[in-house]
Amino acid sequence: MLLSYAPRFCWRGFVYLVWGDRGLKVGLSHKPGLDHAFWLRKGYRHFALLTPPLPLGTAFFLQEYLRRHLSGSAGPSFTVVRNLLNKARARLGLPPGPFTVTPFPEALPAPPPLELALVRKILSGRILWLEEIEEALAESKMGVTTPLEDILHWLYLAGQAEVIPGVGYGDDGEPRCRRCGQTTRLLTVACAACGSSDCLICEKCLTMGQSRRCRPLYARPAEERRLEVKALRQVEPRLKYELSPAQRDAYQEAAEFVLKGRDKECLLWAACGAGKTEVACGPIAAALGLGKTVLYACPRREVVRELQVRLRSFWPELEVLALYGGSTGKYGRADITLATTHQALRFYRRFDLVILDEVDAFPLSEDPMLYYAVERARREDGQILFMTATPPPALVARAKGRRIKVIYLPARHHGRPLPEPEVLRDPFLAPPGAGPLPRLLIACLEQTMAERARLLIFVPAVRLVDEVVTWLLRERSGEETCRVWVRGVTASHPQRDEVIDAFRRGDFPVLVATTVMERGITIPRLNVLVLYADEERVFTENALIQMAGRAGRAASYPKGRVWFLARRVSPAMAAARYRIREFNSMARRRGYLVEGKE
Repeated sequence: MLLSYAPRFCWRGFVYLVWGDRGLKVGLSHKPGLDHAFWLRKGYRHFALLTPPLPLGTAFFLQEYLRRHLSGSAGPSFTVVRNLLNKARARLGLPPGPFTVTPFPEALPAPPPLELALVRKILSGRILWLEEIEEALAESKMGVTTPLEDILHWLYLAGQAEVIPGVGYGDDGEPRCRRCGQTTRLLTVACAACGSSDCLICEKCLTMGQSRRCRPLYARPAEERRLEVKALRQVEPRLKYELSPAQRDAYQEAAEFVLKGRDKECLLWAACGAGKTEVACGPIAAALGLGKTVLYACPRREVVRELQVRLRSFWPELEVLALYGGSTGKYGRADITLATTHQALRFYRRFDLVILDEVDAFPLSEDPMLYYAVERARREDGQILFMTATPPPALVARAKGRRIKVIYLPARHHGRPLPEPEVLRDPFLAPPGAGPLPRLLIACLEQTMAERARLLIFVPAVRLVDEVVTWLLRERSGEETCRVWVRGVTASHPQRDEVIDAFRRGDFPVLVATTVMERGITIPRLNVLVLYADEERVFTENALIQMAGRAGRAASYPKGRVWFLARRVSPAMAAARYRIREFNSMARRRGYLVEGKE
């Protein structure tokens, strides 16, 4: 596929050798005069350019190949060097290149120390494009007079920053996006800046800016910690209510995970509606108390915005920064950083503690890029706390095999057991409109109305939403005739938020929805019906657990009902019901439930 675009910055440069009494070095440079000055200061006296100007991705691969295969002798054999370069080019599918050894240009002045220090600080803990560093400087109302790419190259020479091609190559010569880690969806493009007709661009992370073979990423691990936080009076959160026994135990255990620092990863496996955000305050407080940095990442911007309000109320003395698409102040620093998992792509070895919420939710569940981003955002000695009610299979396998520390939070705040799904089998369950409403569905409706509750009906396809709404209205026209009593909603519904808010207020009692309502929704006095629950392509075990988890969350109506209506009992339905019962049994054994104590 051939695309065309106009990049703002393009890196082309040389691969070179320097050598002297201290040995031999391989490097790359877009401006060798800078390298000349740097290596003279280090006592090297011999310099040779080995290649013509190349795109960064190609130059980077050749440099790494030479570094692995050249010994650190005082003087190179150029015959050996030429043969190695040709072998490396062959790995990339390139023909042998022209090989001429040319001297370096004259040494150039080094960038001013103050400008080096400024850019070093701006880049700390980040991985950014040149343009993003310019934005960060502008945001901090600072600037430099030296070309920014020269300052960054000097930091690279000094080992204080890394220069990484947006799209580079693995050791096997296969292209790979170095921003998001993907090896697929790399497109060949015509690059107006480097003039190449076969430049590479990553389509996977294109929404975050072009990642190209000729575009450099600059990265620098964070060094400093915000040790001043340790001196703050209020590290413990100001929670709005007293934690339940289950929450207190999980809170303390999660805090100890940070305080002891023995485990690098931990899973907080919580029941739906158990209050894991409040429990997460334990490890956050522990990390802040140690002067550590904290990133709280989750897939959706709505959740990030909501969390910002909550965490600011818990810690009014601290800085809480929220990063999501369209947010301002992207390059600021804070005691607690909230970010969508996409925004985590801009951090590099920055955080001591990364909390990854809803680890199995879309888009995280289907996108290894986002795991890659979050993993790279933590310091090499940092910790990750995964939080979810429904961990993905790989994480479950690690938990069952005791390869990751697990903290269970099996009970809700009100101490009532999770509603266990009732399986309603109807071997003749027909598509919407094909005959009268199923008797079992009518029974669910009538029970909900009798209890003056609301009913959320999940269906497995967008097209079924309107069809089921029409079916219900046709067959139950006498139901609350004074108003619309049933509506539908999907992710792309033009009035999605308005419909959900109206249902939450109780303006109508029945809502038909897709999995858009599966997570992050708390409705008081709610029953749940999963219609066609044996549709396993959509209704997986985890999806069914999350849907069931919408019921019974409020203390005022903790015994919400959950029904799975299907022609058969699918393995996912059975597994979901088993998992919910397992959590209730655990909560009961640990004395977290109030059953029999009334």
